Amino acid sequence: MNKGIGPEGYYEKHYLTRSWHFYRGILAKIVSEGREAGTVLDLGAGVGYLVEACTRWGIECVGLEGSAQAVEMGRARFPDMELKQFLLSNSLPYDDESFACVIMNQVVEHLEPNVAKHCINESFRVLQPKGSLIIYSPSKFNRQQRLDDPTHINLYSPKELQELLYNAGFCDIKSCDSPLHCLGNNFWGNHLMKLIFKLIPYQGLSATANCTAFKSA
Repeated sequence: MNKGIGPEGYYEKHYLTRSWHFYRGILAKIVSEGREAGTVLDLGAGVGYLVEACTRWGIECVGLEGSAQAVEMGRARFPDMELKQFLLSNSLPYDDESFACVIMNQVVEHLEPNVAKHCINESFRVLQPKGSLIIYSPSKFNRQQRLDDPTHINLYSPKELQELLYNAGFCDIKSCDSPLHCLGNNFWGNHLMKLIFKLIPYQGLSATANCTAFKSA
């Protein structure tokens, strides 16, 4: 259980060169959907960059992270944020309908399938009516992700992830996937793949399993 938590040195390798600015895109998504009106819950928060970004923008945000090392690094960097160590295999320590938005950014691929399902169900429970769950994750068709990071133990296809969300009770699920670099990782190759993927959104070409799911009113 919890095998996807990064080993010693993982968080220095992947996060030391970043800052909260790296997460402005997710922050913009939270703000654009009006979720700043309520509290945001960041599951698998890592060293807390998104929690820091929200806090700096005046958005109340709580982060839960399984790695004690990551939590220690985050608190040392930005003591004013609420970042707690917590294993996502447990039930979330919050009442029903406590949050306006839940974020799982690059998290589900680190969780065993039963834990990922549990987290999605728990996210639904703690979300307020009309609240949203935002998920960013590599697609199972993005094979390079398995090679680049051995902690990626559970990759979904976009359709598989959507089915998990529907089964948990979510509705109005919106995908926001990007294509694989099948034509080379360069400007023209990427541009052409984006056009092809927009015209033919075949999930086998998807590099990601990203989506936003809403809880009904």
